[in-house]
Amino acid sequence: MKYLSLLAMCLMLLSCNQKSKQKDSAPKQAEIKQIVQTIDQVMQAAEQNVGKQVHFKGLVNHVCAHSGKRCILKNTTGDLSIRVEATGNLEGFNKEIAGNDLIVTGTLREKRLDTAYINEWEKDIKSKHDAEEGGEHCSSEMANIKEMRDWMKENNKDYYAIYFVDGTSYEVVE
Repeated sequence: MKYLSLLAMCLMLLSCNQKSKQKDSAPKQAEIKQIVQTIDQVMQAAEQNVGKQVHFKGLVNHVCAHSGKRCILKNTTGDLSIRVEATGNLEGFNKEIAGNDLIVTGTLREKRLDTAYINEWEKDIKSKHDAEEGGEHCSSEMANIKEMRDWMKENNKDYYAIYFVDGTSYEVVE
């Protein structure tokens, strides 16, 4: 009987010790706030972090009006943006969040536009331009293509990388 009570006490101590370890391993709210990056920081290290989880803050510039499954966040200067797609348990974004700062958690993804794709896109734009007398829309697309080609040349790549996030959660910053 003496051994049985001693065994029960040991089991109780071990189980209490495991619970305290589990609490300690869970990230605290203050720790999560410290790992939140800016959009600039995410984009600066994007190539190395594709497929990894990111936490970042940005200003909601646009929420997709049709489905609410996509939003665009901008950095503090407004010259850099990133698309966030609603995935997993995140069903979508409320249109009312436009103009608010968000903290987003998700997986960084990359879509590559190769040279052949860009060439075909340029060919389609030129044929539309010739058929319709062009316009502002065609010139802005041609400017985008030029920027892509310049980036590819500067970075010695045969593709243009577009980074976006498969968002799994977000929080409106008050």
